[in-house]
Amino acid sequence: MITCYVLARHQKNSLCLSPYLDVERMDDWKEDEEVVLKSSGMLTKNQKDEVTYALYSAIDFSVDRWIQNKQYVPRLLLCAILFTASYFVLSLGIRDPLPMVDEIAISVALTVLGWTALAKRDTRSSVAQRRRYELKVRSSQLQEVIDQQIFTLEEYLDEVSKVDALSLCNSLCLVSSEQMVPFSFEGQLDELSEITKLLFLYIRINDKALLKTARNLVSLRRQKRVDSRLAARLFHQHMQQRIDLPLLSLLVTLSEATG
Repeated sequence: MITCYVLARHQKNSLCLSPYLDVERMDDWKEDEEVVLKSSGMLTKNQKDEVTYALYSAIDFSVDRWIQNKQYVPRLLLCAILFTASYFVLSLGIRDPLPMVDEIAISVALTVLGWTALAKRDTRSSVAQRRRYELKVRSSQLQEVIDQQIFTLEEYLDEVSKVDALSLCNSLCLVSSEQMVPFSFEGQLDELSEITKLLFLYIRINDKALLKTARNLVSLRRQKRVDSRLAARLFHQHMQQRIDLPLLSLLVTLSEATG
């Protein structure tokens, strides 16, 4: 069963967390795999459209990389042949040969173009198209399940967004003794761990800078090390609207809650 989660946010786009972003699990899913979408309540039409778009985008992303990984060795061999052939044609086949540097440069350029063309061909192959179609059909037939524990995560994001930004940055970086917004999850720890895994996967794909900051904060807090410079930098990024502090706080909190 493929379990997805949607976290609704106030005045922000919903977070759609799904295993579809995990390329390594692409071979594990069957054609008739059941798809479940867990949310805190009934979704509006706009939210459903948003979820559908997010799932389709995730499927396209993973299928493209899945087929490219499968075809990596054949593509590498073809490009190696292309480089060798173009190099010898330029060096031996032309009566007035070009200097070696030019021959290598042209061969490399042709190889890069060949690699790109082959990669695009792979993503449009019948195998990729069929896999993409199977997953999208199943995701369009998903079963919606209301899970009150999802509301706990949404409520946490909402509460953190109301906290003074400077105070939040100081709490994250242990500059102040003030505790962060308390978090309590009454569901199964396995479910919370799965949500945490999917959230980190989502951030890794969509916001690598935020992921790096979250990991730095988790390490800092485990070492109980105060970092006022990081707190100041986070506040500065927040004022420039370059960082999502509530989401960053959730990443840190979930990481600590799941160990």
